Formats: sequence, C-alpha cells, structure tokens
Amino acid sequence: MNILIADDEEAIRLSIRYLADLTRLGIKKVFEASDGNEALKIVRSEHIDIVLTDISMPGTDGIDLMRVLNNDYPDIRIIVISGYQNFDYARESYRNGAMDYLLKPIDPEHLNALLEKAIAQLNPEKEKLKDYEDENFLLLREYIEEHHQENISLISLSERFGFNPSYLSRRFKQKFGIGIIECVAEARIRHAASLLTNTDLRICDIAKHVGYDDEKYFSRVFTREMHMNPKEFRKAKSKD
Repeated sequence: MNILIADDEEAIRLSIRYLADLTRLGIKKVFEASDGNEALKIVRSEHIDIVLTDISMPGTDGIDLMRVLNNDYPDIRIIVISGYQNFDYARESYRNGAMDYLLKPIDPEHLNALLEKAIAQLNPEKEKLKDYEDENFLLLREYIEEHHQENISLISLSERFGFNPSYLSRRFKQKFGIGIIECVAEARIRHAASLLTNTDLRICDIAKHVGYDDEKYFSRVFTREMHMNPKEFRKAKSKD
C-alpha cells in the first residue's frame, strides 16, 4: 500500500508522515510532491493507492490533479487536504473523485480514520478476511471458556483455529488486552470460584476439575488472581 502526499507546504507533508499510523495501516511507501505536476509524474512512474492532495498549489492545482486521476486512474482513492472550509471547494472535490475532505490543521484521528476507509475500499476482500478473523477470535475465546479444564496450549489453539502461533499470541493480546495463557488461567479461576461458592467439593477435587493436577500450584494461581487462597475465599463466601 503506497500513498502520495501532494502539498506545497513541506510542514504539512511532514506532519502527515508523522501523524499517519503507517505501520498499523500497512503503508509501505510514502511519496511527496509540492505541486500537481510533480504528483502526476510520481503517479505515472510509481504504483500509488491513495493520494492526499491540497487544493491550492502552484502550477497544476489539486482540482486539476483530481480531474486527471479520476479519468486516468479511477482506482486511486483521493483525500483532499485543505485549509479552507469552503463548500464550493468541497463540492468541486467530490465531483472530481475525492472520497473525503481533511481540514488543516490535521487531526490525527480523522486522518487515520480516512486512511482506513480508503484502504477498506481498495481491499474489500481484506475486510472480509478481517471479519472472518474477528469471528474466529471470538470463537477461540468461547472455546477457552468451555474447555478451560483441558490441556490448552498456544500450539493446540493455533492448530485448531489455523493461526500461526506467534501471530495468534500477538493478535489475541492486541484484541483482548490479555495473553492466551492468562486468559486460560482466568477462566479456570473463575470456574473454581463458582465451585468453591456453590459446592462442597474438596479443594483438591476442584483443582482437578478446572484443569490443575497440582493442588499447590492451583492454590498459588488462585491466590494471585483472587488475592486470597481457596480456603479463605470459601470461608469469606460462606459468610456472605
């Protein structure tokens, strides 16, 4: 994914480079042009996916640039950058293929939202894949909840759900804010707490029931999560 920034102000071009979340968005190259003519030369020699262009530039301005892009390169997504909150400018931009309008000074959240929107339009299949991945991650979390007592590992989950182990570990934490091993431990302790509260099962039997063969290790994990050991927890709950 490559983008081109066309603006006669170097400070604006630099600020977009700085504010755009290039790595997360998968943008590999950023090209710069100080006017429309230079921008067209780059478009004709490089593969450009998204153009962010100012309207008021010397020589070939943004409107003329958009006309050429709209006619000759209809697949390029165009985002207009302007310091003017002018309806005529906006209307002319949309008529010439602009997908949206970004006002100066650049707001980073708006900038990244528009880039995400452009990328989604360029990669509808990627969006479908993302939706599929999101669904699978939700199913994975449900699986952990339902099978917490089993010998769950990163490898076994990656094989079951078809993800690379390192990718699965990284994306799971990004999505849920917790690692997979921690998620398994949380599920086990949550179910152990329910059994301690609602049954008379021995603590050693509860430990095995939620997936721990070692009662002492179970007690350590439980204490770390609940800030009291299983006996103390059961006693406290019996008083409630």
